[in-house]
Amino acid sequence: MKPSESRLRRSLRASTLDATFDAAKIGCGEVYFAAFALLLGATPFQVGVLATVPILLGSVFQLLSTVVAHRVGDRVWVIGSAALQAAVFVPIVLLTRVAGGGYPWLLAWVCLYWMLNLGINPAWNAWIGRMIPPVVRSRYFGRRNVAVHSLIFLSLLLGGFLIDAASRTQIGAATGFAAAFTIAAVSRAVSVWFLTRQHDPGPFVAAEHRVATRTVLAGFWRQPYGRLIGLMVLISGAVNISAAYFTPYFLHALNLSYARFTILSAAIVVARVLSSSYWGEIARIYGNRRALQVSAVLIIPLSSLWVVSDNFGYQIGLQLVGGFAWAGFELTSFLNLFDCTEDRNRAQVLSIYNLFNGVMIVTGSMLGGAVMHAVGDAGYHPIFIISSTCRALIVLFLARGVGVKRRAREHSFRNVFTRVVTLRPSEGDDIGPVVMDEEPRRQHRES
Repeated sequence: MKPSESRLRRSLRASTLDATFDAAKIGCGEVYFAAFALLLGATPFQVGVLATVPILLGSVFQLLSTVVAHRVGDRVWVIGSAALQAAVFVPIVLLTRVAGGGYPWLLAWVCLYWMLNLGINPAWNAWIGRMIPPVVRSRYFGRRNVAVHSLIFLSLLLGGFLIDAASRTQIGAATGFAAAFTIAAVSRAVSVWFLTRQHDPGPFVAAEHRVATRTVLAGFWRQPYGRLIGLMVLISGAVNISAAYFTPYFLHALNLSYARFTILSAAIVVARVLSSSYWGEIARIYGNRRALQVSAVLIIPLSSLWVVSDNFGYQIGLQLVGGFAWAGFELTSFLNLFDCTEDRNRAQVLSIYNLFNGVMIVTGSMLGGAVMHAVGDAGYHPIFIISSTCRALIVLFLARGVGVKRRAREHSFRNVFTRVVTLRPSEGDDIGPVVMDEEPRRQHRES
């Protein structure tokens, strides 16, 4: 084995473990920010603010972070920011000792959390794009996501168990939140150590040789990455019309226990675990472009289906379907961004994407919040339907032209859609599989 191959294998294993522990941070920490806000006395509208405004601030901040990362190096920036993010959980844990009125402080710390979280992304994507050869990306990230979502599932159950168990005793739910957030902090710290075990193969593109952001913006909508980002951010806006209000819908409108809330949250993660490798194979066999189009169609009806029934079994089934669809959309969006960018412009393109995405998240959430403000608790079902309607219009008008066509002969959308929903990826054998001398072993994020 060549030294470069051995180094790549070690880095891939470290990347999987880094993502695994980062996933535990999400399952024990990030997932429960909204529920903790409700415990602190936040209103559904304030929960919507918590779920969106920090992301917008993070999206703006990452424009600056990209400039800094270019000067200090992508790897250095990612490791330093990740370490600071682990430290942010310390004051959040201390908030669990506040009897009431702690929402403004929680909002402030969650804003810093998301600034660091999104500030990492452009540099990390540029770094990982240099490290992982294109020929293995679909399969590697499909398998890596299995480990990611598995740890999100396990840590989400652990966090939910701690919170629910504490809420049933005299110590109270706040102590359970403190324990869960502490685990999240430690998990992120461990993931930082695995980040340090990954190499940057280079060649590093110095700041003066990278494409300027204004150049990336010139003719933005005529570029493949412009059309792709347009689809992604508009869908994000449509999704967030309802997304920020599911936690108060579960805990207040449906009056679910923390245990049932955790089960519903875990169900979608289970589906992602079971389907991530499948979507990786779909992308490899049929192409990233077609896989994205199919998954975009599958996410259209998800929010509107919540108006059909309040039966808990039905809701679990709906979460499983949603997890399958979202696993495909997130993975194929990620892979298509790599297809549409190069190392010299990838960080800038992702910065623009994150900014637009943050704006659309807040826009969608504020639209949903306006409906909730106008009609009160009766607004949950209308915003679920509005969200699905907007998704349908966006996919209908924008999905056809996205992505880069990598194959001389491409399967039809109808053919790929049929094979995806009937779980038959192996029937694409007329497209030759990629064969490598040695497949990198993996030992996993979200985000």
